[in-house]
Amino acid sequence: MRHRILGIIVACACVAAIVRASSVHVRAHPSSDSELRLAWSARPERVEDCRQRSEEELARLPQHMRQALACEGTTAAYRLQVSVEGKLIVDRVVRGGGMRHDRRLYVLEEVPISPGDRGIQVRFDRIGAAGPSTPAAAAHLESVPAHLDLEQRITFHAREVVLVTYSSDMRDLVVTSGPSASER
Repeated sequence: MRHRILGIIVACACVAAIVRASSVHVRAHPSSDSELRLAWSARPERVEDCRQRSEEELARLPQHMRQALACEGTTAAYRLQVSVEGKLIVDRVVRGGGMRHDRRLYVLEEVPISPGDRGIQVRFDRIGAAGPSTPAAAAHLESVPAHLDLEQRITFHAREVVLVTYSSDMRDLVVTSGPSASER
């Protein structure tokens, strides 16, 4: 009987502790800063250097490998630059995933910004000269364009996240934000 009473007391104490702990106010982000979040994925552009093989080269190759056009290729690398009020905040190179960088590329950057009206610029440029690309890659609308540029003035509210993402339908960078302070 004593064990049952002790068990009931311990169970009630645990329930009371859980109820008390669940009502404690915890602030996830102690700072009142806003955040500019860049998040997207896209297929990098395929860049190939093709040349015509000579008759001698073709003769040296096995019958099943005799292709008149020899192409060597890679995927493009891109430079991501983010400026706030003209000050460069992020400057990094983005490559496709995988050992050969031939998988989708992923961008995820979080930039803290103090609340207020701010001018932002996001640039995403292909690195290197605009060399020849495969006809299939040039026509393939899934690959990201060689140049993306977003320049906009945005009002950042305290603890608000403004998202910049890539729209594959529009083939451009777009801005989305959460509900305004009056809707919260």
